[in-house]
Amino acid sequence: MATDDSDDSVKAKIQYLTRDDQHQLVKPYYLYLDYDSDLAPTNTTADDHVVQIRNARGLGIASREMFFKFGFAQLHLDCPLTPEEYCYDKKVKEILYPEYRSIARSLFPNAARVEVLEHATRKRHPHWLSENIERHHLKTNQPSDYIHIDMTASSAAKCMIKQFNIRPKDYSRFVVVNIWKPIKGPVYDFPLTLCDRRTVDYATQTTAMDVVTHNFANENTRVYFDEKHEWYYWHGLQVDEAIAFIQADSKAENRAGTMDFTHIF
Repeated sequence: MATDDSDDSVKAKIQYLTRDDQHQLVKPYYLYLDYDSDLAPTNTTADDHVVQIRNARGLGIASREMFFKFGFAQLHLDCPLTPEEYCYDKKVKEILYPEYRSIARSLFPNAARVEVLEHATRKRHPHWLSENIERHHLKTNQPSDYIHIDMTASSAAKCMIKQFNIRPKDYSRFVVVNIWKPIKGPVYDFPLTLCDRRTVDYATQTTAMDVVTHNFANENTRVYFDEKHEWYYWHGLQVDEAIAFIQADSKAENRAGTMDFTHIF
């Protein structure tokens, strides 16, 4: 089990989105692929700020209460998979997906249906962010280096149609939850960092951005800096711990997701 290191607050530089008048006319985008064109890979600019990131272990708030207030929480999750077995999709779906469904059901016991959209593993390349390497040139998913919400509510609705044939007429509400767990622990390198959603004015501090790779396109949410944002992480996250955080909620379209990124100590 993880130790209670409640005083381990840190300061780190994090990447927001720079406000740009062009985005009133042209939607922000990021292209993670190789292509033969003069089009810039992005029309966005980083806005770096050093912020305080508090260790959430010291908050002393019950997980369920924290999840619905802050938009995220740490939960217990036992998984018998070895680190090597996470590379096998079939094994992950057989063993880990039922655990994820159980967590989702515990948070939303009245849900009519619980589905797992997808899974992915991240393994930092030794030279990631230290050399001029494009993430799409690497074989493994890298830690995110900018603040974002993985998908907007409108993008999530399209995913449900594509993956599960679940259409708006089939539900009164949907909530998308991301569940993040270590393959090995404790985690000190690039820990997941999350913002208390109550400190965000989504109407004035966020904007949608298109993300395009060689095999899919998604709409996520980028974030503008505000000094009122409050950031948290879990010091030394262990393999029997998971962090659940809200990505989208159709009842609060594009105003409910929890902002996240990974930071370096």
